[in-house]
Amino acid sequence: VVFALYAATFNLLFGFGGMLPFGHAAMFGLGAYATAILFKKAGASALVALAGSPLVGAIAAALVAVFCVRLTGIYLGMLSFAFQMLAYTVIFKWYDLTGGDDGLSGITFSGALASPLALYYLALGLSVVSLVFLFALVRSPFGLALQAAKSNAPKSLAIGINVPLIRWVAFVIAGFFAGLAGGLFAFANQSVFPGWINWSASAVPIVMTVLGGMASFYGPLVGAAIYVLLQTILTGHTEYWAFILGILVILIVMLMPHGVLGTFVRARHDG
Repeated sequence: VVFALYAATFNLLFGFGGMLPFGHAAMFGLGAYATAILFKKAGASALVALAGSPLVGAIAAALVAVFCVRLTGIYLGMLSFAFQMLAYTVIFKWYDLTGGDDGLSGITFSGALASPLALYYLALGLSVVSLVFLFALVRSPFGLALQAAKSNAPKSLAIGINVPLIRWVAFVIAGFFAGLAGGLFAFANQSVFPGWINWSASAVPIVMTVLGGMASFYGPLVGAAIYVLLQTILTGHTEYWAFILGILVILIVMLMPHGVLGTFVRARHDG
């Protein structure tokens, strides 16, 4: 559920905005760490700590977007990735605040939300509300302007669309909900670690989006489900799960270049 929301935020930038931020994992990881630090270090309640995650994600995205929105292609991707590695270095080195390589643990709800089932329903409810908002957003005038900027930025500027501003707002919204996904993931795992924001973490939202198909809003949701399902099954059977998962992802991408959902939709139309 959390990864579905995470993938949808990436697809807002990539699938609908035409931007490929290799550093999107920073918003997810910073949201998780914001929750953990507020809960463990500042003594905030679990709900207050969770509420801090989307705010930190949005602020981080707003700062990164200031430098990225006027760039395109690999330049945007690498600059966003540079900011992610900067955030990773700070988290990894600031041991007193973040726990360094050991991370932070003991991040749990109490009371009525203490059970795994209650946490699941909380994550499900927040994710569904967030996805409904994102779904409405991409079909709103803002979403259409964002897609227009993806298709032809110079023409969009010529007809009066403020392309840098539209992209900046998209970054902030994506960062907000990616941060929320990170906060929920912190409670689901009851801990946070620097690996969530390391360079390898950047591949996760990309793989989920490409697996499901970025041509539709629902594609990344399907891709997230496939990714988590494959990871869960493989980790229970072999220690080389990452290698096998990589091979399966390559095969799916080669055989279904439009993603699983995209291929299914095209097959129905052709039929």
